Amino acid sequence: MVDRKEIEHLGDLVKVNLQDTEKYISQVDQILNYFANLDKVEYDSDTTLRKEISYEDLREDKHEPFLVDGMSLINKLKRDQNNFIRAPKMI
Repeated sequence: MVDRKEIEHLGDLVKVNLQDTEKYISQVDQILNYFANLDKVEYDSDTTLRKEISYEDLREDKHEPFLVDGMSLINKLKRDQNNFIRAPKMI
C-alpha cells in the first residue's frame, strides 16, 4: 500500500504541490492493483503477439488517384508566394 510520505515524495520529485494527498493515495493504489491484476494474466506470447499471414492472402496494392471535380487534389489547391500550397480553410 502507498502511504502519505511516498505521495509527498513523488510530488516533490515532479515539483507539484499536492494538496489532497489522501485522494492521490487511493488513486495510486487503484493503479497499482490494476497492474497487479495484469501481472496475473497468463498468455502464450508466441500465439498472442504474432499472427502470420501468407503472401497469397494479401490484396493487390493498386494506386487510385484522389480526384476533386475531375482534377487531382494537388492541382486544385491554390499556390501562394514562393510556390507554397494554401489549403482551403477548414470549417
